[in-house]
Amino acid sequence: MNTVNEAIDTLTHAFGEFKASQEDRLRHLELAYKRPAFETSSSLSYGEMDQKKALLTYVRQGESKHLEGSETKSLTAGGEADGGYLIPQVVSDRIGRELQELSPIRAISNVMTISASAVELLLDKEGAEVGWVTETAERKETNTPNLMKLRIPVHELYAKPRATQKLLDDARVDVESWLAGRLATKLAQVENHAFIHGDGDNKPKGFLAYETTDRTHWEWGKIEHIKTGKDGAFSDENAADILIDTMNALKPEYQKGAVWVMSRSAHAMVRKLKDQNHQYLWQPGLADEVSPTLLGYPVVLAEDMPALVAGTASKSIVFGNFKEGYQIVDRAGMRIMRDPFSSKPYVEFYTTKRVGGDVINFEALKVISFAA
Repeated sequence: MNTVNEAIDTLTHAFGEFKASQEDRLRHLELAYKRPAFETSSSLSYGEMDQKKALLTYVRQGESKHLEGSETKSLTAGGEADGGYLIPQVVSDRIGRELQELSPIRAISNVMTISASAVELLLDKEGAEVGWVTETAERKETNTPNLMKLRIPVHELYAKPRATQKLLDDARVDVESWLAGRLATKLAQVENHAFIHGDGDNKPKGFLAYETTDRTHWEWGKIEHIKTGKDGAFSDENAADILIDTMNALKPEYQKGAVWVMSRSAHAMVRKLKDQNHQYLWQPGLADEVSPTLLGYPVVLAEDMPALVAGTASKSIVFGNFKEGYQIVDRAGMRIMRDPFSSKPYVEFYTTKRVGGDVINFEALKVISFAA
């Protein structure tokens, strides 16, 4: 009799475990069914779809075995051997696109992707000498270009968005959009400040970190400024003249593609400026995607530009061609590490990317200095 009871207990226990495992499996299948469908664009290959699924499984559940296999297949030159997992290229590209929209300086600058820890550029400060010649005429020796080497290293930038496990388990939450949006927002805030003010020490070198001077004392390595004649404001009657002088200070070859970059407070002041016919110098864009213009050139708002404060000198407006003047360098590859322990009940996602930046042409940027 005891043997029969023991057998019944064993079968009951085994059945209970089997039932629990099947219920758990059914719950996961129901959640997977209810979750937003993965992108099925024809531009995505089966391999890219597998990489996205592997990443989202890791984000939601912490399972990394599929991500490890996916990473082996999709490893780019930016991946290291440890410190988290390489974000699949299809997802990092999406983060990059959102970052481009959120970071105003990145959107207007020249951006390069590399696989090394730095890039070295050869800059010609004066340009190569050229001249006219007939087919049989003697070619005179031209002057040697004045070349200089500029090394732009990349620096590690991190973001650490977090969410509750309950949110990650929610069937109706689009985790990919949530993760891409949070990462792009946090990274854009930090890098945009560095592109403007960074001192180059473990961060990009910002264009306002360089010394500014007037045209008479200008030399390579400095940015020309045009003073308003009054601290924290335009002088009483020369506002439009200062803007025009700044535009004319930029060489014609850089004016195509030039933009105004300014703080919100400077923007508020500029919007009120009028010409002699009482027409506003600032003009709104004709569509949502079109930037407003100032004297015919697009206006870009950058929150990290110095604010205008009455009585305080500041460099709150820059005019120039940033495609020619400022270089941003991205290291290929972003990495992510899931941490469910450090900040319970939250799950943190420690994510890193590497980026650098520096001025590459000091003639392509001009600063309006609100100073006496």
